[in-house]
Amino acid sequence: MQSLNVSANSETPDAFTAWFGTLPIVRDHIQSGHIAVALSGGPDSMALLHLLARVCPSQTIIHAITVDHGLRANSADEAKQVGTWVSSLHNVHHHIVRWEGDKPDSAIMESARAARYRLLEQFCVERGIENLWVAHNRTDQAETFLFRLAKGSGLDGLAAIHEQTSSPSGSVQILRPLLDVAKDDLTAWCVDQNIPFATDPSNQNTAFARIRLRQSMDVLAAEGLSEKRLATTARRMGRARAALDHFTDQAWAQVVTVQNDGITMDLHALATWPDDIRLRVIRRACDHVTMDREGFGPRLDRLEEIVDQIFTDHDFRAATLGGVLLRRAPGGGDRLLIAREGGKTS
Repeated sequence: MQSLNVSANSETPDAFTAWFGTLPIVRDHIQSGHIAVALSGGPDSMALLHLLARVCPSQTIIHAITVDHGLRANSADEAKQVGTWVSSLHNVHHHIVRWEGDKPDSAIMESARAARYRLLEQFCVERGIENLWVAHNRTDQAETFLFRLAKGSGLDGLAAIHEQTSSPSGSVQILRPLLDVAKDDLTAWCVDQNIPFATDPSNQNTAFARIRLRQSMDVLAAEGLSEKRLATTARRMGRARAALDHFTDQAWAQVVTVQNDGITMDLHALATWPDDIRLRVIRRACDHVTMDREGFGPRLDRLEEIVDQIFTDHDFRAATLGGVLLRRAPGGGDRLLIAREGGKTS
């Protein structure tokens, strides 16, 4: 997919809508029936909703879902305002879902994100909706790359946001068609089209690491680390990840036996594969037994430490990793047993 400048000065609105309709992810997943769109009310999600409303078949029902996180005193009124803005769109039904209960004192953005996806997935599953459209864009991609780089992520983390993923339970496909479009261009298009949108005040709160990284973008761009270049690097990381996943699939088929109570792994066969494939197979096994479909899993440095012990320390017997017990089979053989911590392994 090529980057496209959609500002009013260079691309007409009709051309942008036409371009959007030709995207493979849009062509492959636009359908009659019901689809869902995450609608915060910001310029990116408002642009996505209007684009989908223009290219979807007339019989498609679009469910625009606004999550009220309850983190601001007027959040309920803000969510209702978003509904008013989209009330005239053909076949768009607006819904508000709320994050109920006590809110955490720390890691607020991370907790809000997890709650948001949980609520969006629940909405879709209850209505049999298979596709959830999300307005992550090139600016989000660049920020995510920087955020994960600062956290010391490996290749998987630096691949950043993927165009298509599964929800935590695997029941819903999450689709992101705007990853090659800058947020500023989406904002300009909304202004040109007289599409109202909200500005989130938390986007100026430097208490959040993502906001501080966002504010550093101008300095980085002056040194050549532009938003576009960062997003391109993330895309290339994603391509490399796909290649490694291909070989991880082959190694998995060769060395792994899945049982009801966990996984048995042939260490002798796994030792013939490169280090990164070993890491990926063992991490996938951990994700499998914990049912972590998003693959967040344990920290990479801890995983590397344990995998190194497994293959270099002849006295290695057992270790725990993110709620998973990894232990060598009794008798010092070449089998590694992996199960939930506190569970049973054969």
